[in-house]
Amino acid sequence: MHIESVLETLHALRADGKFEEAFEFSKEHLAGQAQYQSIIFQHKPIFWSNIRAGVCELTRRNAQDCEFVRQLWRDSDFIYRFHRHAPELPATDARLREILNAEYIATLAESKAIHWVVRCKHKKPWGLLSLTEISMAHQRAEVLLGVLPGAPMGLSTAAMLILFQFFFKAIHFNKLISYVYDDNAHSLKGTVHLGFQIEGVLKRHAMDPKTGSFVNLRQLGLLQENAFSPGNAVLMKRLLSR
Repeated sequence: MHIESVLETLHALRADGKFEEAFEFSKEHLAGQAQYQSIIFQHKPIFWSNIRAGVCELTRRNAQDCEFVRQLWRDSDFIYRFHRHAPELPATDARLREILNAEYIATLAESKAIHWVVRCKHKKPWGLLSLTEISMAHQRAEVLLGVLPGAPMGLSTAAMLILFQFFFKAIHFNKLISYVYDDNAHSLKGTVHLGFQIEGVLKRHAMDPKTGSFVNLRQLGLLQENAFSPGNAVLMKRLLSR
């Protein structure tokens, strides 16, 4: 079967939500061909599966999350904390659902991103967790996390700890990156507490949309040995084992 036909079939299966079938189809037609192993990897069902542990559940963002996404974008304080330069949403819900669905069925190579809705154990949505700028070649990605005020205690920490297990142990990637604005001391403290190491300061690297001034960003990185430190192991036992 020609590779273009394989890719078309895989896209059609993903569009129908048949992720298990897509994975099996990719193995059937591409296994043993070294140049296509990345395609098989990107069709692992875990990329679309809900991930639940303890107080938190991560669900892949999709068209059904349209209203929640609009709710978050209407909250200027949330967007400022989550992504100061987040693009505006399309005017119509139909177009937003179309974008969310295309994002949902895309592979890593196509979108270079994965977006989850952060939910509590009762499945109520409280925020977003995203991997962006995903590099297959270097096995790294940037992480963004935002949770609404009033979320259950420990939910944002639990979301990050679940991500560590997914990122380092399930898909075996190498490095997580986080960029924190110099004026966000709370975020910097929390990020470092989870094991991220400050790798440098990017001077006047981005314009703050509120002030119009250029501000510094701190670049932080996390490797597996720091993600599963003794301190994080205690947190995982407390938050993810309930």
